[in-house]
This record gives sequence, structure tokens and C-alpha cells, in this order.
Amino acid sequence: MKKSALASMLSAVVLCAGMSASALAQDAKTNADANAAQPVAVDTHLQAAIAVVKQTGTLPAYSDALKNIVLNSKRWLIRENPSAEKDIIATVDEIAQQYKDDNDQMAQSVAVAWTRYLKEDELKEVLAFFKTPTGQKFASYQPRILGESVRGIQEFSAIMTNLIVKAAKEQLNTKGYKFSE
Repeated sequence: MKKSALASMLSAVVLCAGMSASALAQDAKTNADANAAQPVAVDTHLQAAIAVVKQTGTLPAYSDALKNIVLNSKRWLIRENPSAEKDIIATVDEIAQQYKDDNDQMAQSVAVAWTRYLKEDELKEVLAFFKTPTGQKFASYQPRILGESVRGIQEFSAIMTNLIVKAAKEQLNTKGYKFSE
């Protein structure tokens, strides 16, 4: 799988997450407003996960992800009110400028998953690994490995499906059903 294809897939994941997040945006804004006066505690576990996410290169380019999010937002609004298309495009582009530097927020959103499965000390070990030459090599080949792994599973699934369908047709034909050979 080409790096651009993987980046597109990851952008789609980020886009889906963004769509989910937009559904909760009003509640989040209300909570943020309520908590604005309170100091934010630094979560060292999450910070360790963010460092791993950034070191591994598993994030798509933020600008590409934002372009997809903006495009999706435009499509969503235009479907709802096609007559406002020109204003929708200009408005969404203007609003998107406010988010052009939110790469850290995307990294944090992805890092949350890492915190669910790895403790802080484990994340620090993973980060240490990814800073080694072997870890850096793994990170650089990880998109290719993932792509080839997915392709291998798809090929295996196609072969197994054909074998099972062929055998099932043969057995069902002996029972009087009509299936092509």
C-alpha cells in the first residue's frame, strides 16, 4: 500500500473521529466554558502517549486531515441547504482557519487509545524503542508492513472464500440444488 493511500486511510479515520467529535461539540464547549477558570492538570500518561504517537509517525499529515474534514463539513452543510453553497464554502473555509494549527489536538485524540492499553512506564519504553535505529526503521516501514499485511489477509480471505464456495456448491449440487461449477 502506498504511503499516500495509508495517509488517506488514516485521514478517513481522523475524519470519522472529527465527525463524531462535532456531534459532541456543543457539550464540549459548555464543559470547556465551565472549566475555563480551573487550572488544567498535566496528565503525564497522556503526554507519554502523545510522544509515542509523534515519534512513530502514525499520524497523517494534519493539513491533509483538515482538508478532508473541511470538505466533509462543506458536503454535509450543502446537502442540508444546497442554495447556500457559495456562502457555505466561504464560511467553512474561514472557520477552518481557526483550526489550522491544531496538530497537537489530533495527536492527543489518537494518543488516548494508546493510554487505554499501555501504562505510562510501558509507553516510555515504547518511545525509547522508537528512538533507536531499529525503532526508527520500524516506524518508517510500518505503513508498508501494515498495507502488505492487510493485502495478505485480503488475498487469504479471497482464496479461502473460493475454496469454501466451491466445496459448498459441489455438496449442494449433490442434494439437487443447481449451482454453477
